[in-house]
Amino acid sequence: MAESAYISLSDHALLDRIHNDDQAAFKELYRRYWKRCYLLVLRRSGDSVLAEDLTQGVFVSLWEKRKDTTIRNVASYLFVAVRFRFITYLKSQMQEDTYKEQLLLHTRNDLGNPVETAYRLKELNAAIDKGVAMMPPKTKTVYTMSRNGQYSVKEIAHKLNLSEKAVEYHITQSLKTMRFALKDFLPVLLFIREIF
Repeated sequence: MAESAYISLSDHALLDRIHNDDQAAFKELYRRYWKRCYLLVLRRSGDSVLAEDLTQGVFVSLWEKRKDTTIRNVASYLFVAVRFRFITYLKSQMQEDTYKEQLLLHTRNDLGNPVETAYRLKELNAAIDKGVAMMPPKTKTVYTMSRNGQYSVKEIAHKLNLSEKAVEYHITQSLKTMRFALKDFLPVLLFIREIF
């Protein structure tokens, strides 16, 4: 089938072909939706590199999971997936990077000692690791899959044979565990509660 013929196919027909490893069909689906997904993240983040990375990740994931994923509405699936990746990215940044940035700022202001700052950062990283280690195995698995932005709630549910509500529960529990593990480092818990 000539690549130009794919333009006239419906999204559903393209998905059927993608399920059977048709790269030309995937290329057409990518052409149809990549820019819209990219702009969705760009408008919210103002970061073109981040928008490109998250959008690419959604399409890579779609291709990698083409045999396992059932999609009724391509546009809805892609837009939800890219939003989820962006939200996961924000949570991850808030949870780890912002803690580190704020800690650096506080230790510089309070101590002005680079050795002390390095020590506190080492302590913070250890606390993050401890928080992850405190999670029950299933919660830890869900947290890791979610935090890395590789999988949506629906995909995690499918992969782990759980309900979507169960996955959301594990994500909530993991974030509570991390807040507890990091409580001694920064007085920003109220702000974090608003974000999470």
